[in-house]
Amino acid sequence: MATGQLTKSLNEDAMMSSLLHDNQSTVDGAILVDVIKCERDLKNRVVRWGVASMTALNRLEGVTMKLRINRAGAKGATTTFESFSMDPPHALDGFYLDIPNGLQGQLDERLLFEAMSRLEPRFLWGSYTSVSATTGLAGSRYRLHFLGSDIPSSMLVGDRMVEEFVLRGRCLRAYGRGWFFRDHQLARINLDGPTPPNNPPPVMQPAESTVPKPAQPKAAKKQKAATRDTAEFTEVRRKKVPRSSNTQTHPPHGLVGRPWTSPNAFAALAERWTVGYTHHTLSDDDVSSTTIIPEPDAHVADLHHDTAGEFVTCMNIDAGTPTATVVPLDVLLAELAALDAASHLAVSTHQAEVEAAHTDSNFDMAALVNAVRVDTLCGHLSSHPVEFGIQLHHLFAHDRPTFELFVRQRLLHRWLRATWGGTSSFDRLYTQTFGKVASKANIIELFTALAFPDDHETLAAATENGDELSLSRFDFELVLAIAEVLLAAHGPLFFNSEAALLATTGALVGVIASPGAMRCLSSDTMATVLLTTQLGSELWRLLEVVYASDEDMRRILLTLHDMYELGQCDLTTLGQVQVHESAPRLIVNTNYQC
Repeated sequence: MATGQLTKSLNEDAMMSSLLHDNQSTVDGAILVDVIKCERDLKNRVVRWGVASMTALNRLEGVTMKLRINRAGAKGATTTFESFSMDPPHALDGFYLDIPNGLQGQLDERLLFEAMSRLEPRFLWGSYTSVSATTGLAGSRYRLHFLGSDIPSSMLVGDRMVEEFVLRGRCLRAYGRGWFFRDHQLARINLDGPTPPNNPPPVMQPAESTVPKPAQPKAAKKQKAATRDTAEFTEVRRKKVPRSSNTQTHPPHGLVGRPWTSPNAFAALAERWTVGYTHHTLSDDDVSSTTIIPEPDAHVADLHHDTAGEFVTCMNIDAGTPTATVVPLDVLLAELAALDAASHLAVSTHQAEVEAAHTDSNFDMAALVNAVRVDTLCGHLSSHPVEFGIQLHHLFAHDRPTFELFVRQRLLHRWLRATWGGTSSFDRLYTQTFGKVASKANIIELFTALAFPDDHETLAAATENGDELSLSRFDFELVLAIAEVLLAAHGPLFFNSEAALLATTGALVGVIASPGAMRCLSSDTMATVLLTTQLGSELWRLLEVVYASDEDMRRILLTLHDMYELGQCDLTTLGQVQVHESAPRLIVNTNYQC
């Protein structure tokens, strides 16, 4: 029975008496008389009950008991009733240590298991405490379980419990069950080379032979090869590509012999236009719809840079193929002027669009998600963004499993398109990459096997107090994918305007080709929008509203925000996630420029 902070103030005799006399209406008295023992466990903040029969044990499992608790108040001692649940004992109910920031991949987990098994005989098990409902992946908090409720002797440094492990050169903060010190004098154990509890006998070295060794041969090339620094040289083999081959699996990465932008293009753009936003919310039948509308603002004074000869390279999508196009700055300025007029029109027609989306349905999002019609969903997101946003929020509120399946499909869509482009259907790309049909069951199973390379699996940063913040790359991509869908559904004028994104971010816009003329935004561009712009603050607000009751996702958002505020790693230049061309695993392309 978990009694928490009240455990210290409980009296075992009074607890036993209260259990027997105050719960007659809840449990049969013939069952209660088989409860023969009451024992407090102060370290684990539980009360353990001894039960004399299996019948009573089965009947009491999960039953909520009322117990009389004595409290000391301002007017003297008072008696109140508190309710506690009776739960069966478990092998992992004993002492445990939590590592809040988790481990970096399966290699860390294997090395930790090996080190703890050598160091502590009472070590039982280690696992993550929560699993993401979206990706099926574990959270960051890792828990080590030990046999018994006492602190293992190997987890003590002097008379102080260990608070930090050193594993693979990293310091992992650890918190024991019911233990917390505030003096920051952390007791540390180095797990990179732990000493076994029982020292093994020394290994006897063979005695040196008195027989003279034969002379070494004169050819000493093998000796030189053995002492040669192999890290100094890298073997490179040229791939033979047929001259007639014109296949291209990756989008073009740039223009040969010409920079992507002129030197003063962004400076000239910034001093002529700034793009803010307004958001308009309408509610109908307890369903609200928010639209983010650009608010371009032209400046005519204090112009120091001429627009003549200035240009920016933009990626246009034609029939699923990206094409690099050099766009003069004057063309982008004209596009911003046209966007200003379109924004005023969007404000006047917003109410009519929302009402039409509520009354006339153009598609069934839940049915399309369950049928894995990814390309069709992309088309509806582009052509019916308001209705798409309404159905998306309805899925989250009333059909969470289908919403999570949609997010998985969106992640795969981004990764596959970043690898192969938009000329083939999603079903075909999925089958040729993973060797299976794109179905609901196969996609759910796939996410339990996909993994990032070890050097890209976890993002980490250190706080001023010496603690470490960590975020898995899966969680980072998850936030970017959802934020992109929210931008496309709630701010289509922003999402589809190259000039608005250029003026908002002050950087080139990276895109991912999709079928037809549709596109996604690359991970770096989406991270720039979300973390560095005013538009990103509105997307952040939408994310917090959507996930207001999701503790795991709120932790992910808080960790991402704190890591960005620390500024130790540039989260906007981490590269684009792609799928390996010959193996079903993920890679990170840090030179992705499409």
